[in-house]
Amino acid sequence: MSYDLWLLPAEHCPDAAAARAFVLAQDEADEPATPTASSLAADISAVNADLPEEQGFLSVTPLSGIGAAVMIPSPWQRIQDARDVLVPRAFAVDYGVYDPQLDIVLSPHRSVPGKVSTSREGTFPTITPDLIDRFVETMKVDDFVVVETSAEVYIQTTRTSLEAFDVEYRAGSADQHFGTEVATAAEVVGMMKAWLVSGSAGVADQHSWTKIDL
Repeated sequence: MSYDLWLLPAEHCPDAAAARAFVLAQDEADEPATPTASSLAADISAVNADLPEEQGFLSVTPLSGIGAAVMIPSPWQRIQDARDVLVPRAFAVDYGVYDPQLDIVLSPHRSVPGKVSTSREGTFPTITPDLIDRFVETMKVDDFVVVETSAEVYIQTTRTSLEAFDVEYRAGSADQHFGTEVATAAEVVGMMKAWLVSGSAGVADQHSWTKIDL
């Protein structure tokens, strides 16, 4: 069984449901690939072809487009590699990436450079509000979510109990590393989104923070 990722024009990615419907309609229509879809498919296939067979991230090669979409199957153990290759290439041509297993869509129109790391679903090489909503709101005890915009510049959370989340942010140097505790996922989501907009200034005055010494 493969893990699928679907590429489609970003204008059809207002939300996951719209992205899914668009790609399924393209698949049903079975029209020739558009120039952009063909180029994406060829580019991604070429990247995979340059890898040793055991490191390949495609289950089927070469890829081909279907209308304006590209449907990409990957071995489950290579999904991280697939994401890391597909997302920047899709975004570069104003395409989004829909994940039918998680029912989430990554759109270049709503993204911030960086990455989101999760305890259960690996790392996503971009930051979107939808990723923060999805993974923070579904955290179980001991799960973590890290939102990182550059080296040592991040905000992260760990769920320590059913009623508590540890939240930390770091603004580069070790002396700019602080932590606090909040009670709900909604608070964490709000903090992460405020941090994305304004950095540490967006959260520093909203809670009582303690300096973390590692």
